[in-house]
Amino acid sequence: MKIGILFFVFVLALNVAFATNEKTIQLTEKNGLTIKQQAFDGVDFSFSINEIKIKENLKKGQLYTELEAENFIPNGKIGFPALPSYKQLIEIPMDAQVEVSILSFDEEIINLNESGFINPIVPMQPSLRKDQDPNSVAFIKNMEAYSTNDFIATPLVEVQESGIARTVRLARLVISPMQYNPVANTIKIFKNIQFSIRFKNANYAKSQEIKKKYFSPVFENQLKNTVINYSSDILKDQITQYPISYLIISDRMFETTLQPFIQLKTRQGYKVTVAYTDVIGTTTTAIKNYITTQYTNGTPQNPAPSYLLLVGDVAQVPTFAGTTGTHPTDTYYGTMNGSSDIIPDMYIGRMSATSTTQLQAILDKILEYEQYQMPDPSYLQYAVMIAGVDASNAPTYGNGQINYANQYYTNNSNGISPYTYLYGSGSPITSNSSQAAPAIKQNISNGIGFGNYTAHCSPSGWADPSVSTSDVPNFTNAHKYGLLIGNCCQSNKFDETECFGEAILRAANKGAIAYIGASDYSYWNEDFYYSTGVKTITANPTYDATKLGFYDRLFHLQGEPTNEWFVSAAQINYGGNLAVEQSGSNNVCSWEMYHLMGDPSLLPYMGVPTT
Repeated sequence: MKIGILFFVFVLALNVAFATNEKTIQLTEKNGLTIKQQAFDGVDFSFSINEIKIKENLKKGQLYTELEAENFIPNGKIGFPALPSYKQLIEIPMDAQVEVSILSFDEEIINLNESGFINPIVPMQPSLRKDQDPNSVAFIKNMEAYSTNDFIATPLVEVQESGIARTVRLARLVISPMQYNPVANTIKIFKNIQFSIRFKNANYAKSQEIKKKYFSPVFENQLKNTVINYSSDILKDQITQYPISYLIISDRMFETTLQPFIQLKTRQGYKVTVAYTDVIGTTTTAIKNYITTQYTNGTPQNPAPSYLLLVGDVAQVPTFAGTTGTHPTDTYYGTMNGSSDIIPDMYIGRMSATSTTQLQAILDKILEYEQYQMPDPSYLQYAVMIAGVDASNAPTYGNGQINYANQYYTNNSNGISPYTYLYGSGSPITSNSSQAAPAIKQNISNGIGFGNYTAHCSPSGWADPSVSTSDVPNFTNAHKYGLLIGNCCQSNKFDETECFGEAILRAANKGAIAYIGASDYSYWNEDFYYSTGVKTITANPTYDATKLGFYDRLFHLQGEPTNEWFVSAAQINYGGNLAVEQSGSNNVCSWEMYHLMGDPSLLPYMGVPTT
């Protein structure tokens, strides 16, 4: 017994000692990507990395070296050395082929052995699904790669095409400024990189025609700051010259119940079109064909839909099956650029109801909220922020996500009082405390304007601290509804009898005004990027104007111009998915599984409005 205890203490000490063995090496004064010159047929860039952090950690019983650079993320083939890379979304003109030319760079060689790090660089691992036990997942290491006595070659600059986001052909710019020689245990760092991207055979007329035909002010603000070389020749007065189109697809039984909502959207300035499935068809194919016709027939004067609302459960308005799992997805109702396209060209929401009674309950809350008719709006100042229980990942991923929100947005300086539940320590009640679940349920019953949970879920709700569908009937937050976001597995799996997202939206005089969550198993890396942006995963991530997640877009308190805000509920979800797209990791899955239950055009209040 004493031997076992001593061994445990030794291993624990080893973990602590090497987890804190760190060294920072200064490289240059500048950090990041800069456009030097831009034209329709190409862009000239300058790129620098100012410092790297080297540290050692224990992985699967073996010590490895890890390299970090601020707001870079690990990259590489699975099982090969994981090296920091910088990723950014760019625009490619229609029909263009991309040519990358490296113009110049500086090199620096660092011998890790001489720097005090004798162990190899950690191999790249697949992103961990949130339902997986990290101890039971195989650790992948390509032994042939680690036997290489040469710098393992990777493209210094690479462009990976993503798809078309309404008017923009998106691609991911990946800069990999490090190479590694496993046998010599040395890294080569490329600094002060000057490079150009040329767009060969770019079709200027086609690119501008698409931007004119499908122009939407609520997509303009999505793309302008997300895409580093985004350009638009659209005249600014077109933003207010024509209305924004809002398309509703519904079962006929909801026709009468929907009328007050349709009238509200019309008063808000939307051009509303309603189509019923008894006319357009009841299959996904028939409905998608109708939506596609509405979209492709759009003109600047009669715009293609920007918002798409599906009214009914899957028995009333069917859904697609995801290509990356057995989950339901509405995403493909909004993809207008071919079968391989995964990026929606409109903002999508679903009001899942199986009866007019359920829909009426949803609309009663929405009509009150959107018209600011709640008796006491003071509840809007409160938020509940939860890093759920997971001993392996909550200290960094979960706490990091919530700490980021609280540091920059959900705090008293911004008129928001957060009820915070961090894992382990750092909050009045920690998420792993037995007091957490009752306290969170009481927070919701008292009324909150916003809530975010990240950790484990199931279709029935948040796992730990537990808030589930069985708790929804007990909530008492009449006239005090907020937006809730669950970064977790399957809480919006709406092909179930009633998932958590459906239950909390349908609940009459209680619950939430809208819910964003996943219809499949979500991932730790991607949920972190979705919320905070594509940056180094730590317990205290920092803001970067080129690496925005849904928090940055929702709260827009870092000086982002108003035309770059993501303000509607569906824009928030879209912005989170764009961040995952920027990361290049499980992007198809993220687009397919994250859904909004509620009005896609809903403008959530973040705090009590001052005017």
